[in-house]
Amino acid sequence: MQMNVDIESVFLNEAQEILSDVESDLVLLEQGVDADLLNRIFRYAHTLKGSSAIAGFMDVSEFMHGLESVLNQLRSGTLQVDGRLTDMLLGSFDQVKLMLFGGTDDSGGDAKKRYYVDGLKEYIVTEAEKPGEKPEEEPEGEMKDIGYRYYRVRARFREDIFERGIDPLSIMDDFVSLGSVVEMEVDDAKLPGLADLDPEKCYIGWDVTLKTKSPREKIDGVFLFVKDDNEIILEDVSSRYIGGNDEEKQVEDKKIGEILVLKGIITRKDLEEVLALQDIKNRKIGDVIVEKGYATEKEIHYALREQERIRTRIETETVRVDTKKLDGLLNLLGEIVIGQSAIVRIADQLPEEQGYVLKNALYALDRTTRQFQDQIMSIRMIPIGPTFSQFRRFVRDTARNLGKEIKFEIFGEETELDKTVIEKISDPLKHMIRNAVDHGIEDAAERERTGKEREGHIRLNAYHQEGNVFIEISDDGRGIERDKIRDKAVSRGLLKPGEETADDRLFSFLFIPGFTTADEACDLSGRGVGMDVVKTNIEALRGSVEIETVPDRGTTFRLKLPLTLAIIEGMLVRSGKNVYIIPLLSIVECLQPKKEDIETIEGKGELVRVRDSYISLVRLSDLFGIRAECTNPWESLVVIVESVGGMAGIMVDELMGQQQIVIKSLSGHISDTRAISGAAILGDGRVALILDIHGLIGEMAKKRWIDENN
Repeated sequence: MQMNVDIESVFLNEAQEILSDVESDLVLLEQGVDADLLNRIFRYAHTLKGSSAIAGFMDVSEFMHGLESVLNQLRSGTLQVDGRLTDMLLGSFDQVKLMLFGGTDDSGGDAKKRYYVDGLKEYIVTEAEKPGEKPEEEPEGEMKDIGYRYYRVRARFREDIFERGIDPLSIMDDFVSLGSVVEMEVDDAKLPGLADLDPEKCYIGWDVTLKTKSPREKIDGVFLFVKDDNEIILEDVSSRYIGGNDEEKQVEDKKIGEILVLKGIITRKDLEEVLALQDIKNRKIGDVIVEKGYATEKEIHYALREQERIRTRIETETVRVDTKKLDGLLNLLGEIVIGQSAIVRIADQLPEEQGYVLKNALYALDRTTRQFQDQIMSIRMIPIGPTFSQFRRFVRDTARNLGKEIKFEIFGEETELDKTVIEKISDPLKHMIRNAVDHGIEDAAERERTGKEREGHIRLNAYHQEGNVFIEISDDGRGIERDKIRDKAVSRGLLKPGEETADDRLFSFLFIPGFTTADEACDLSGRGVGMDVVKTNIEALRGSVEIETVPDRGTTFRLKLPLTLAIIEGMLVRSGKNVYIIPLLSIVECLQPKKEDIETIEGKGELVRVRDSYISLVRLSDLFGIRAECTNPWESLVVIVESVGGMAGIMVDELMGQQQIVIKSLSGHISDTRAISGAAILGDGRVALILDIHGLIGEMAKKRWIDENN
């Protein structure tokens, strides 16, 4: 019973990933047919069909049979991709998702299923109806092995495997579908005589060698449900079939130019000419090839994807780990760090020589602990690509509903983020992309009137910078109209008539609940809900949002996010008897101001001069209702911090040093305080609150605005 539950759980996790990937791939397929893309989609469908049967979802397996048939005919060239067929395929996979996971509206489920079953049947062409086709010949000589690997599997199944609801023949069929069989042997040594034969038992084993372009992890996935209880041995035997160390045959790091030559898009002579020009101009080879007219941008795009697939064909052994186990490891590591801090305090109390020896040992342990911590964090990091890819269909469908022509581009898919962060940014990203489609991009007629291309562009990009991850949502639409924001702000009493204000403050009004510049609400956006939730969600991740806009040129929303929510480098500071932690990335400098550097201005509160400008002074004693040792700023230390909202000076009694902090989440009323993002346990057992600099500066600005308007 437990095994069935485990199989179902593993299958549902795998199915969720497949359904997400296949949706994005189908949208890409509509933009241009690519044989490798088609094969991947077909393998997804084939895997879903086989795995769903093993996991007991027979209705899904039967439904997938028709879907697989249509995809197979696309592969053979019997069918051609168009918008109507793409809609049918996307809807069919939606139906699979509904059958596996349910939905908010299951009404008419059987009718919807019948609609897609019948719709798929319309596309299925029988063998008699197929036009005569000449099979595609495999290239001769060395070229036929380009990009391929050879794998041999030895599969010996338990005799009672049928009783567990698993069909070994279906599993071997899935394996064979990933490539072409080079050798096959059937082991029937255990096959009894007819009198002793039990049709409910499995006596047959297989030894199969497969030629394939699929990565090792894809092949491992075929045997995911059976490898623990059966004898499954998989080995790479490519060296037996691909001779020597010929790099042209192994193509583990095939260059784009070579890929284009192999596909017959450009000639070897053209490639040599382009390489010579590239050396002179110091430009990307793809740009030079397009400039010379030897290939289109689309062909370069496909070559880049082929290059990436070849690079990722490096064999890796992977294992699925529950994130709760990683969180548990991280918590234990936090306890080790706390223990180390406690030992350092003890070392400080020992005689100098003994304390020195102990501290040296602790420094070595600290290096190992940090390496251990880095390894755990790297396991938690996953590429943002799958999250980005899910928006391809969203943009396609939304643009079609609005009658707009939009090209959606994704960059930085390999950028890695903590899994927890990635899971929480999907909804904010979706809302900002929806705004770009609905409000940012004009319709084709309006774009042509203003001298733009009919097709609008939306770009989603991610990159690492200065210990953070930045995500940009850019469009080339009409831009944000500042006058509309200003008029709306005045009508709501947020600005005085004629009052001038900086762009940062003006754009911040867009994140106020109910604030919208849309003339009328629509089904997609413009109701004044959403952007405030975007800001709240991003700030909950210790992130921030910036807006850049140019009239008639477009708008960029830039999200700044931490790599992880679990650990920060922090500066420990003391105010009175309390210890606080300021994230190191937020600190600009520390100083002790002079008496003449402190000013108090009505409506702005206490200010401290830093070189030629004044910034707000924050007293932690006032913010948290505690007693500080120093009441005069010129007798204390001031930590200058910076965030998107501006700069501030935090008044403290003592700087206690820098430390790597494992963050503990807060609960209760204190978790609602914007100025606090979490807590940490120190080596002496004390709890230190972690300051949220962005929230703290926001609170100061809010307090200032209230004071000014009262």
